[in-house]
Amino acid sequence: MKYKIPIAVCLFVQAEIQAQPVFSQSLSDTSKLVKRLSILNNKVFFNFPAAAVSMPRLADIMAADPNINRETRIFMDKGKMKLVFFAQELYSLSGKNMYNEVTKEDPPNANYKRRLLTDRDSILTVITTPGVFDSTAGGIMINSLLVKTPDNTVMKMDAYINPDAWPLKDEYTKLTEHIFSTISKGNRTVNLEPREESYKMLIGNDKLVFRLPKNYVVNVDEKYDFIVFKLNKYKEITDTSFTSLTIYNGAFPSYFYKEYGLDEKTAVRVKGVFLQNPVDWLTFKDKPSGLYLKEQAVPIDAIEKGMVIHLAMLSTKKEMIDELTRLVENISISR
Repeated sequence: MKYKIPIAVCLFVQAEIQAQPVFSQSLSDTSKLVKRLSILNNKVFFNFPAAAVSMPRLADIMAADPNINRETRIFMDKGKMKLVFFAQELYSLSGKNMYNEVTKEDPPNANYKRRLLTDRDSILTVITTPGVFDSTAGGIMINSLLVKTPDNTVMKMDAYINPDAWPLKDEYTKLTEHIFSTISKGNRTVNLEPREESYKMLIGNDKLVFRLPKNYVVNVDEKYDFIVFKLNKYKEITDTSFTSLTIYNGAFPSYFYKEYGLDEKTAVRVKGVFLQNPVDWLTFKDKPSGLYLKEQAVPIDAIEKGMVIHLAMLSTKKEMIDELTRLVENISISR
């Protein structure tokens, strides 16, 4: 796994525009880590200074709020100096050999350093510290942690400072490593067994029933006028492919192909079935991103008047689109 430092960190900038609590003590005193905070909805916990605040990113008024199973943001500041931790679910799997797996392709002259930080209580962590920084960036990554949790799923937690904190970069780096070292396991594990799960639709009492293959999970994002079901597949950490299925239930679907700058006229139309009704799928290959896309918006007036279900399958592997298609064909309605 190659280490990349993000160019733009919008999640950091969003924090700067809000009024935040300020440390009353000096930075050197914050090593007293007295505040235990949940990460990814109790998947793991870390201990932070008392002034640390769990603060989700601000969502657009038309978008769902950040999903607590997918991301967590912890914010701290001291005057103009800011420190932000951002944790995210990677939908990856690993085991005791995670360190070897993520470092086997590291070049000998890499501009970062990795090492095993924690190996206890069924938790394994690998810390990566950059050696090259852009001190003018809005968010400067100073440390990153890969975490293998007891269920063998992997999450990542990055630590950023803003340019005002750059003069104390070394102290912040030590502080973040200290915080990373306090990791303890939580009480939420991910069920990756084949199973059936049901979720209520936007209107009425009808439910969508998913027959999930091994290693698939469903996350639900909801706003007042829509629900989005996001299905992801956990894969080995060395597998760099991407696969996802997004199912929107509402009245105003937005086709993914437009976001990729694709033209419907270039779509290959493929016959299929959804909820036992014929579907004329639109399929694309986006060459710049290497993504395969298969999608369609299906009216469901018989279930919810004026509503549609928009399904979008994405993967960097063509064969995974076939797997997602079978999953979609097995979706049913429970009343």
